Amino acid sequence: MSKPKGRHAKVRKGKGMARQVSEVFESLAHLIRAIGVLVDALGRWFN
Repeated sequence: MSKPKGRHAKVRKGKGMARQVSEVFESLAHLIRAIGVLVDALGRWFN
């Protein structure tokens, strides 16, 4: 028997959502790293 199409679509949707969540976390990590570098540079500049 073949799998129902709706079920397959849900799996794809879930993977897409997981990818979006992963991209959001990756973007946040880049942002936090950039802020850390900026704070470090400013700290060295003022000292």
